Amino acid sequence: MLDFDEELMKAEAPDDIKKMKIWMFQEQVRIQAKRDELQEFSRDLQDLKRKLDREKNALDIREKSIKKRFDDNEVFIAKKQKIIEDAYQQLAVDRKALECERLNFEHEKSKYRRQKMSGSKPVHQQYESGAYDGTNFFRGVDSELSLRKRYKELLKIFHPDNKCGDTKTLLLIQTEYESLRSRYYES
Repeated sequence: MLDFDEELMKAEAPDDIKKMKIWMFQEQVRIQAKRDELQEFSRDLQDLKRKLDREKNALDIREKSIKKRFDDNEVFIAKKQKIIEDAYQQLAVDRKALECERLNFEHEKSKYRRQKMSGSKPVHQQYESGAYDGTNFFRGVDSELSLRKRYKELLKIFHPDNKCGDTKTLLLIQTEYESLRSRYYES
């Protein structure tokens, strides 16, 4: 690169000064071109920055809507799961009630057979749903071993620690078991 001041001092001829002026003009043109190029580059960068900001904002909005949809789906799934769990619990309660009715029916059937064989008239009883006569759970039990076996089976079904366990029913089972057990120990 040329030191302009030094060259200007050395220049004695007008041709040298003219060359120096041309060189200076060319340098100014080159500098102006570089400045224009840098300004254009700066505008391009600003445009790119604005475009990227718009894209970022659009992505943020899209992310928020996806997150909201995901959260809504989570709530919806939780509600569905709760409905299904409630239905399973109701199904377990219905299953217990059906099992009690089945046991009641078997007991009535065996009582009817015994009465028919003994020749006495059968006595018909109406059982209300959920009403226990004290022999609902251990019908057909005729030994201490079968009593214990039935008691363990009933505990597995009705224990309160089970998902569908029932404390009231367990207390009824417990009471009936204790009274029957005392009968077997007395004899």
